[in-house]
Amino acid sequence: MPDSSQIDVVRRYYSAKGDPQVIRSVVAPGAEWDVVEGFPNGGVYRGLDSILGDFFGFLTHFTEFQVVSEDFFEDGDHVIVLGRYAGITTAGIAVTSRFAHVFTLRDSRIVRLQQTCDTLPIARALEH
Repeated sequence: MPDSSQIDVVRRYYSAKGDPQVIRSVVAPGAEWDVVEGFPNGGVYRGLDSILGDFFGFLTHFTEFQVVSEDFFEDGDHVIVLGRYAGITTAGIAVTSRFAHVFTLRDSRIVRLQQTCDTLPIARALEH
């Protein structure tokens, strides 16, 4: 896998596994999350407090949820990550879904995430 300081920042974000202290160390306070429609809590979130408080609330639909980052690519101030989500809903349904994340970084901080994924498996799993 390629190594760079920007990729390292994104890897730190993933390794945080939801820890707000680590996330605050790598995500800029004014960051924007653009989450694909159809994903739980999909929409645009502006500001780290909204990202942590509003977007991450989707995790209440799952007893387990993992973000498995597989491939990293860097292009200028962007880091593109391909991977998959793997989870178990509160109803006990296992689900996996492929994703692509496009991060924009400035001054070694994440300022934007554009997320897209295959939302159909997640929607079907959450129907139960």
